[in-house]
Amino acid sequence: MNIQRRRLKARSRPASENASAIVAPVGRRILLAGASGIIGSALAAEFVRRGWWVRALTRRASDIKVEVNEIFVGDLMEPTTLVGALSGINMVFSAAGAPMNFVTGLAGRHSFADINDQANRRLLTMALDAQVKRFGYVASYGGRVLGVLQYIHSLESFIAALRSSGMEGLVVRTTPVFGGFDGLLRKAEKGKVRYVGDGYAEVNPIHQSDLAVAVADAIEADESDLDIGGPEVLYRRDIAELALEAWDREGPARSLRLPFAMLWARLAFLRGKHNRYVSQYVSASAVTDMVAPEFGARTIEDYFAERVKGIHAEASEDLPAPWWQRLRR
Repeated sequence: MNIQRRRLKARSRPASENASAIVAPVGRRILLAGASGIIGSALAAEFVRRGWWVRALTRRASDIKVEVNEIFVGDLMEPTTLVGALSGINMVFSAAGAPMNFVTGLAGRHSFADINDQANRRLLTMALDAQVKRFGYVASYGGRVLGVLQYIHSLESFIAALRSSGMEGLVVRTTPVFGGFDGLLRKAEKGKVRYVGDGYAEVNPIHQSDLAVAVADAIEADESDLDIGGPEVLYRRDIAELALEAWDREGPARSLRLPFAMLWARLAFLRGKHNRYVSQYVSASAVTDMVAPEFGARTIEDYFAERVKGIHAEASEDLPAPWWQRLRR
């Protein structure tokens, strides 16, 4: 396969490098909202690695998969469950947001505006009342180019509220993280992968752990804005082909023509408002160049290979023992 891509110069250290050399700032106590998500988990791991004290805010304690100092069970949609969440905290960082995938039933009852904007505004108000010093927020780099979409509008609306609040803020706008392509990778396992349009929209996705390193560096440097992407610019069709290659599946990936993608987005309202807005964003972002300032050194090709290896290992563990081994028990 001829992968059409261009490499950018990496300028960061891997998340595992020089861990012992990092000196923990005195008094860094962070409430991390959305700590159970792909980005939130990576942030939690990096913050703890640097010796910061982390309280993970989550709706279910069992969803937290990394080591943190404290877990606080609460729901941003229900302010009464957040009483005490900000006690002893001097920074809030929110990676909380509505899911960027199709949902069913009650999971879709809240819109992007409800969660990405209004719920984070409530958290911001609580932080102001508690005299928290800083508030960080992770959003999409698509906000630079796709502001008319409901998903992007909800993110940028909260950013405007943060900027006008008087709070010291850090706004992170990132290209897609590698973990966001896990669904594509599972489809590739079955040999069925599609990209929207001609597939020549460019994007430089970033490993979530590299993103976490950059965010922590920005916090230490008291930065207010961070636009960030990964070290390698790829066409969307390249990413689809790499997912197939990871499973040794025969390609090529196939195109979903733009008119059909847009029709699918319009029909998605039958599955709920949330799903309609997800379809709109997926279709629009897939045909829009999204190349942010580069950071990190990890490639999505290596990430896919690692994920496939992990999936194979998990499947082997789940297989029953051979019958002759079971007879010995």
